[in-house]
Amino acid sequence: MSRPSRALVLDFDGLVADTEVLWLAVLRELYRSLSQELPHDRYVASIGGTLDDFDPFEDLAARCRTAGAAELEERAESMFRTYMAYEAPLPGVRRLVAQAEKRGLPLGIASSSRSTSVRPHLEAFGLLGSFPVVVTADDVPRVKPAPDLYLLAARRLGVDPAGIVAFEDSNRGVRAAKAAGALCVAVPHVLSRSHDFSAADLRLASLTLCDLDDVLSLGAAGKAG
Repeated sequence: MSRPSRALVLDFDGLVADTEVLWLAVLRELYRSLSQELPHDRYVASIGGTLDDFDPFEDLAARCRTAGAAELEERAESMFRTYMAYEAPLPGVRRLVAQAEKRGLPLGIASSSRSTSVRPHLEAFGLLGSFPVVVTADDVPRVKPAPDLYLLAARRLGVDPAGIVAFEDSNRGVRAAKAAGALCVAVPHVLSRSHDFSAADLRLASLTLCDLDDVLSLGAAGKAG
């Protein structure tokens, strides 16, 4: 069987699912239930990263002193699961997946979240079978902006990192993809539009505007804007 030369690798949070906006709503509700306000700018700046960048549960626990960070995180995750049950993939995701499958392009996921925050949702969307490779924070020592997730995804997909076209919604994600040597399409969501996406090879306002022919020509045509 011949080795594929190209593959598409998608971020999950904010790209496949609207989890970033959903988490913002959950955290705002959690903070306000304890008469506090979520530090919006700090949270937005941490998008695409980990709790090491900004831990809202530690922050809230220090403010309210009536509950520990672990208890607050458990409350938030319960709220998130309830809301997520009503969610669907973001517009354009199913179309992109169908186009890739029609062309025989391998598909993967590269997420800084843990597997338990990615795989169940892909399965609920009916998309898990479309992504034979799902790489998460559980699989690598360093998450984005380090290149580890993309390098491992490339290895598992059987392609050179330079043959990957990554789809990302955050500055950290774009930096990770580029550090791995991949091409990158930035698709900012409402919370990350202020991020610096200058390193991306292409920027789209929405995944619904994605033309796979244009995307696959990026490697030959150079930086497309």
